[in-house]
Amino acid sequence: MDVAAKMARSGPVRRSIAARVGAGLLCAIPPSAAVALPESANDSSARSAWSAAANVIEAVEASRRETRRTTFGGEAAARHWPSSPPTGARFEAQFRPASEDAATLIFDASPGRAISLAVVKGGSDLVPIVRTLDATPEELVPLVAEIRRLALLRPPASRGRITRLGDELGHKLLAPAADELRGTSRLVLLANGPLVELPFGVVRPPRSIDPDGRYLFETRELCWLTPGGLRPQRAAEDKAPEQPAAAVAIADAVYRPPARPLGASMSDGGISWRRHAARRNQSRTLEVLALPNVAAFGQAATPTALWELAASHRIDALHLAVEAFVDGGDPAASALLLSGRRYDEPARRVAVGALASDLALGPNALVALSGLDTGGAGLGPQLLVDAFDAAGAKTVVSSLWPVVDETATKLFDVFYRGLSDDVHAAAALRAAQTRLLDEPLRFDQGEGREPVIFDASHPFHWAGYAVHQRSVAACGASGEFD
Repeated sequence: MDVAAKMARSGPVRRSIAARVGAGLLCAIPPSAAVALPESANDSSARSAWSAAANVIEAVEASRRETRRTTFGGEAAARHWPSSPPTGARFEAQFRPASEDAATLIFDASPGRAISLAVVKGGSDLVPIVRTLDATPEELVPLVAEIRRLALLRPPASRGRITRLGDELGHKLLAPAADELRGTSRLVLLANGPLVELPFGVVRPPRSIDPDGRYLFETRELCWLTPGGLRPQRAAEDKAPEQPAAAVAIADAVYRPPARPLGASMSDGGISWRRHAARRNQSRTLEVLALPNVAAFGQAATPTALWELAASHRIDALHLAVEAFVDGGDPAASALLLSGRRYDEPARRVAVGALASDLALGPNALVALSGLDTGGAGLGPQLLVDAFDAAGAKTVVSSLWPVVDETATKLFDVFYRGLSDDVHAAAALRAAQTRLLDEPLRFDQGEGREPVIFDASHPFHWAGYAVHQRSVAACGASGEFD
């Protein structure tokens, strides 16, 4: 029995989805024309499974293409993200992990219908499975928004409420694929709708998957698949071979209400040199990488400095300890906020369109956005990730909300040390998040003063960060800076 027939036996909502799957209506074109199926799809049941998975993937990509078109313009979107689907074995390679302990989860949370989940398990002879979840995007919107609200609230009591919401989301999103997820240690994620705003690390798998009831990130590496994973990597490189490689840190020390201050220190609420020093310390965590370091800090962290550094160096790592935001009403206005020439000048914006069209990074560059605030606008970090993907980044680390500089400094210190030890990005981020969850932070206050012990285990401090990679293979690759 094919996938559509199985879904048709499962009630009216599933019959509606089944009709779309059977007719190919979840794709812009019928699935058989949308992709050339992989060689492993060598019988009717395998072809049916891959076609159903292709429908889910195409639905997710269709929503992303529309967002990119309205944000970057049709011509730029077509240039940076060609919409032609992968073909043959390359389709399978895009989504199937090489390791048998890994799986790719693709969630189609398009409005007005039940959420579909496609699971592509690692292993050469396995076909995808497609499940229709007992949840709609409209039902998930308030749950995701409440997790964000509670994370930003930060009192100890909110952690218990986040745990309960994590249990509920785990039941809705993961329980239907319990058989496929049991025993996995790496998950690659692709989603649309409200799920792009969900800090997946706080989801708690049901006990049928994890008997100990832990956060998802405690037992599995999580890696988001970026649009670059669905298109050929840019062949032309804008960088001259003689340009020196560098790790560049941009750290803006100015706090501008009403955005939550990235550098809000633990003991004071106004502009302080301690905050400035904390942000400078965050930018210095990049120094552990085996690359020459260049930094622009405070009033030197201007748009001009960013463009000049990009023009004079092959940037292999870019750490942005600056505020950035996503504008849900006008996505094209989403931007980085960099310094003016004087301390009292307003922030200067570098819009996502300029980053996508004018910035050229090294061919395998890493970008870290430690102060991105998506605002819960429903777009997630996609627009900033897209912009840096178009600029050449292989890996982007983003946040859903900015955190205090002391915890960001610790997180990125552990993260970059992991990269320097040849740990791949998703594993390095998981280690850094685990460190904040498990170990209090200690800050020395100088001679004659007691050190400050700070508990950073609340999800506010670690849950908003995610790794985005161009491909499933990159999600498990190490040696970015060899």
